[in-house]
Amino acid sequence: MSNNKLVLFDGNALIHRAYHALPPLTDRSGEIVNAVYGFTSMLLKVLEEIDPEYAAVAFDKKAPTFRHKISDVYKANRPETPEDLAPQFDKVRHLVKAFNLPLFEMDGFEADDILGTLSNQAKNTGVEVIIVTGDADVMQLVSPGVRILYPKTGRQFSDTILYGEEEVEAKFGVKPELVADYKALVGDASDNIRGVPGIGPKTAVKLLNDYGGIEEIYRNITKIEPQRIRQLLTENERAARESRVLATIVIDMPLVLDLKQCRLRQYDRSQVIELFQRLAFSSLIGKLPEQEQEQEYGGGLNSTQAMVESNKPDKCEYTVVNTPDLLEKLVGDLAKSGSFAFDTETTGLDLANSPVVGVSFSCMPGKACYIPVGHVGWEQISQLDTREVSRVLKPVMEDQSVKKIAHNAKFDIEALAGLGIEVSGLSFDTMVAAHLLGEKALGLKELAFNRLGVEMTHLKEIIGTGSKQINMSQVEVSAASEYACADADITLRLAEIFTRELKEQQLYTLFTDVEMPLLPVLISMEQAGILLDTRLLDDL
Repeated sequence: MSNNKLVLFDGNALIHRAYHALPPLTDRSGEIVNAVYGFTSMLLKVLEEIDPEYAAVAFDKKAPTFRHKISDVYKANRPETPEDLAPQFDKVRHLVKAFNLPLFEMDGFEADDILGTLSNQAKNTGVEVIIVTGDADVMQLVSPGVRILYPKTGRQFSDTILYGEEEVEAKFGVKPELVADYKALVGDASDNIRGVPGIGPKTAVKLLNDYGGIEEIYRNITKIEPQRIRQLLTENERAARESRVLATIVIDMPLVLDLKQCRLRQYDRSQVIELFQRLAFSSLIGKLPEQEQEQEYGGGLNSTQAMVESNKPDKCEYTVVNTPDLLEKLVGDLAKSGSFAFDTETTGLDLANSPVVGVSFSCMPGKACYIPVGHVGWEQISQLDTREVSRVLKPVMEDQSVKKIAHNAKFDIEALAGLGIEVSGLSFDTMVAAHLLGEKALGLKELAFNRLGVEMTHLKEIIGTGSKQINMSQVEVSAASEYACADADITLRLAEIFTRELKEQQLYTLFTDVEMPLLPVLISMEQAGILLDTRLLDDL
């Protein structure tokens, strides 16, 4: 770590904000986990972008705080926690512990007070503090060395803005140290803080900028004009002072910040993966922080291939087919198997302009082959001619009696059509099956993670993103083979699981008699297109 920064996460505020901002996402058991997802995505985003040396999370406790003793109506207007939100707090706590982050909470105080105390101690040691929260009250803590990362209004939950002193003053009209005084005057309906009736935001800002905080205002009460405002302040002095106490975040709790305990350390990735699998958070896998570990790959593997090797399913035998003899043997094995999974790799998703780079096959779990045909580069291994591969593959691929399995078969069939191969005998599409079984994430990588517990390599991990992105033809054959073989292998494994579940749920007949026969029809429609009467269109 290179940044001498402490990031403090406001657990309760972020959970509440995520719950109301995100749709009702569910985990594998059907329980709502949208708040857990929102908190986790924000945690991972902040750790990646800010790259702090230290981090911690603060939570409220269920017990009443000192503020409830001051005012029995404090937060009394808040509705009960929704039934589907309450269980999510413990799930977030489990995740925080799995990430090996310290968790702070204390009876009698709120998370805001913990944030105030920890940030105050940290800045006094010279550590820069960033508080991640969805609660604007925390902005009173902003000072030199302390800033607030806060969601932008009306934007996505993870779309944030960093508040320093200038930004806080622009938002409230007063400096951060007067935010609590501002609330003491105007009140806060969300916390049921009364304030001074009749004093609105504009008047409060003028009073605070002219005289200072609540103490200074009452010290100069005889000077305040007009008389109506002076009378309101005089009649409600007790309410104003009480509101000031309720709105002020404590910065001197009996709590000691141990930065050594907050230093970001190695976490149990397997435990996090297990939790993600249970929560159906496969989309967040690629955002997990890198683990520092000894180099396990040497010599012949480059970094891309090493990464692919580390993520592939256990006990696998993946091979490259790049000679005529190996190709003939593969085709013979496919014909004898009676059923196999296949997958294509192309340079893009627009098949009209994206040629096939290679094809992978698997007729036994844990075993797969890859035929490279379109990889470019000086150091690539020898590859078979596309026309020869097409000639040899055509008989088995067009044999109706040999059953084919694919994931999003429509894409792969159309891709092979570009090589002059008309696929026949398609019997199973794992994406269609997953949809029938009620799976929400239909991508192969997500299904592998959620249903098989296998963390596959995502395409962007081998081709990159942004200005450095390449296409599959530029990926080394060795790395592309591991990636493509895993696709075919996992597709075959999923088909076995989904077949059993479709039968158990009495959906198999619908799948085989309706859904699968419809696929070739859709493919033919896309290939043929739709005839338009252009004259009629011109007349409309």
